[in-house]
Amino acid sequence: MFQVEKFSKLPKHQSLLERTAEVLIKDSRVRGIYVGGSQSADEFSDVDLSILCKTEEDRESLKKDRLRIAQEVGKLKAESMSGFPYVYVTFYEEEEVKVDYSFSIVPPELRPDKVNVTIIYDPDGHLEKMVKNCKKLKWELELDDLAHKIKHFHMGISYTVSKFLRGELWDGLDCVDFFRKYLVEFEDAFAQRKKENYRRIEQKLDSERLKVFDKTLFSELTRENLFKGMDAILEYMDRFLKEKFLALGIFPEGDAKRMREYYNRKKKECLEGK
Repeated sequence: MFQVEKFSKLPKHQSLLERTAEVLIKDSRVRGIYVGGSQSADEFSDVDLSILCKTEEDRESLKKDRLRIAQEVGKLKAESMSGFPYVYVTFYEEEEVKVDYSFSIVPPELRPDKVNVTIIYDPDGHLEKMVKNCKKLKWELELDDLAHKIKHFHMGISYTVSKFLRGELWDGLDCVDFFRKYLVEFEDAFAQRKKENYRRIEQKLDSERLKVFDKTLFSELTRENLFKGMDAILEYMDRFLKEKFLALGIFPEGDAKRMREYYNRKKKECLEGK
């Protein structure tokens, strides 16, 4: 049995994991298996399986055999390659549980969050070594990248306003959503989290931050409501992030001031009919 603690009260997940591991371990191309993903799980959680191969040829051939392997585990409701070249996503009929198969090669990539993986199969010790080395790591703030994104955040105000003013409201709504995603990415950077961007927001943000996000939601798609949504985005930046960026010396004060002035002027002209 390959017991995973987070699935201890989820028999469908645990059973699916055990059957998958049994199929994979029989394959000589597989040189390691571990379960990643979140540290906790519920009935809606995926099973995130990472499969280690010794060579690129083995990884390619496993990818080609992916459907046969998945069907040997159980009956599928649906399956597809993901947007990543070596991640195969499946949804099993009986369990109604999604299993992600991620194929990689030796040596496994090192990331701080991999200290929390559960090793299922490690005949050569590669995964034990990976976990040991990952304990020495932490997520680094990439200041150049962060500084670029903050400038892009403010530059994006002009594009967003143009959508509002043209009456392209659905595009405008996409813009508000884009800014929300940026705010979560900034929070991830400061919290030393993996860059998951727009996932598990309720678990990442406290109640005060979520209250501001609530202001970006509305039942009617109008220019006025879109501007209210952007007001909330800018409020969030001012209240929760600006001081941190200033402390790092990467907040573009001049750009931010000029773009805010532009935004407020255009909002006034639009809403007052000038």
